[in-house]
Amino acid sequence: MSRRLVPISLAALWVGCQGRLLTIHVDDTAETTVARGTLLESLIGDLGFDAFLDMDITSSEELQNQGVAPGDISEVQLDLFTLEAIDPAGADLSFLDSVDLYVEAPGLDKVRIAWADSFPEGESLVDFTLEDVDLTDYVVSESMTLTTEVTGHRPDDDTVVQAHYDLAVGVTGQGACNNL
Repeated sequence: MSRRLVPISLAALWVGCQGRLLTIHVDDTAETTVARGTLLESLIGDLGFDAFLDMDITSSEELQNQGVAPGDISEVQLDLFTLEAIDPAGADLSFLDSVDLYVEAPGLDKVRIAWADSFPEGESLVDFTLEDVDLTDYVVSESMTLTTEVTGHRPDDDTVVQAHYDLAVGVTGQGACNNL
């Protein structure tokens, strides 16, 4: 009886190694300081998260630890994007009116992937609304960049803002099997 189980087990493993098998979460944070300004000074443009420039998600520790290569990635979705005012104590994001988050990569269109247009006074953390965009082509490109388009006014004090994202990376069974 055990002789019949071996071929069945091998067949199941082979089939499993051809399709999507697991999801690996890749997350990161970046910080920027928004300089204080006068009451009339507008804040328009990019918040300037330098850590989000020329990103190489395929080299992330989470994927490297699993033996995942770019060809093993079947789907990538943004699962979370937040902004948080972390300094000075008691700071909030009410100086912002709207923030759009975009993804860019060489040879691909710039696409909005998240946005927020409500930054209540007293709230230091804001969760963004996520667009349903498959980021696979951006993630496996030579480099991926996240940029922001912002409207609002400058805060009363220099404010350190932290961005946090979480990507759900769907990996084929082959990628997972490479790690066996």
